[in-house]
Amino acid sequence: MSDSKTVVALEIGTGKMQVFVGEIVDNKMLRIVGMGQAPSEGIKKGDIFDLRKAASSAQTAIVGAERTISTGINSVCLGISGTHIKGFRTVGSANVSSADGLVTRKDIDRARDDAKSKSLVEGKSYIHQICCGYYLDGRFSSNPLGERANKIDAEFWMVYGDNEKIEQALAIVQSLGLEVEYLVFSGIASARIVTSAEEKNAGVLCIDIGCGTADYAFYKHGRPIQAGVIPVGGDHITNDLSFGLRLSRKNSERIKTRFAKALITEQEAESTIWTEGDKQIGDRKIPVEAINCVVRARLEELFLLLRSELGEYFNSGAIKCVVFTGGTSRMPRLCELAQRVFEVPCSTAKFSKSVKDSLRHPEYSGALGLLDHALSETIKESGNKRRSMGKILKKVFGLR
Repeated sequence: MSDSKTVVALEIGTGKMQVFVGEIVDNKMLRIVGMGQAPSEGIKKGDIFDLRKAASSAQTAIVGAERTISTGINSVCLGISGTHIKGFRTVGSANVSSADGLVTRKDIDRARDDAKSKSLVEGKSYIHQICCGYYLDGRFSSNPLGERANKIDAEFWMVYGDNEKIEQALAIVQSLGLEVEYLVFSGIASARIVTSAEEKNAGVLCIDIGCGTADYAFYKHGRPIQAGVIPVGGDHITNDLSFGLRLSRKNSERIKTRFAKALITEQEAESTIWTEGDKQIGDRKIPVEAINCVVRARLEELFLLLRSELGEYFNSGAIKCVVFTGGTSRMPRLCELAQRVFEVPCSTAKFSKSVKDSLRHPEYSGALGLLDHALSETIKESGNKRRSMGKILKKVFGLR
């Protein structure tokens, strides 16, 4: 008889709340058994500004998921994003203590502890402390144990956010009588599921363009090297169209979804569309070229911001390819425009064969990645009790 455990992913997004339920079978296989969704309220650019409305949206999504599995949900793997999330690089060092110069576990731990010892300013807390790799006398090593060196450096990328914003995300879950089992930055979650092991090893930048923000994660040597948030998303394109072309927001969203392209041909540039689509009084024609000017300007801004943020990796050739996910990644010719800016191959999200066809949508990558994270952690912590909300708070805020 096989043993199973249920894990639940909750992604708090600007556009929608998503809940995916997975069943881990025999501690190695994940089977998705339920899901629920609800439009997000009380959230802007990934940040919660109305806790009551956001909690109500989350509750609707969770209740919907519970109906699909005919059972209750007790805890979640929570995905978090928002403009408050930042990151920085830090390096910790330790001299190799053994007479023969072989690196020991204690040497590694001392370098790691030194890297993680940097305190944040008041009101900020770590979400992730990611080890990017090690350097032995300046030479990179992914696993330095037993290698020979005089000095070991441990490189970390530290992801942090505002205490208030993190507490609000946790409070949404807590208000529903649930526990947070794991807290994960959504950009890292998305990258887990839409990039291959080969891409992560060679050097891949995953960009999840949601409604309010673009979350990114750069992987190299199989590890996250840098991750963060750019405050530009699909809603910005909608707002630009509304302002620039004097359209209602509803109409701008419709036009963006149906007609917008990142690049257009000369023939398309000469065509027009009707703003309302019914050719009645008040309807008017607008050039497709005008739509493209607005859309392209905003996308190029996003790509240039990312290029600046990750300049050293683009310039050194460390980024071998870019993978897009999220709802805006559906826009036609997005990759073609991005490739002109980044000057590396670009593609849209690819899912493994283990993911059902009905779930292979870029909008689902964050929630699917959260489930994958929960699976990985469950395998690591097999036999251990789930961490309570109190333990999560202790981990995130350093409470004793």
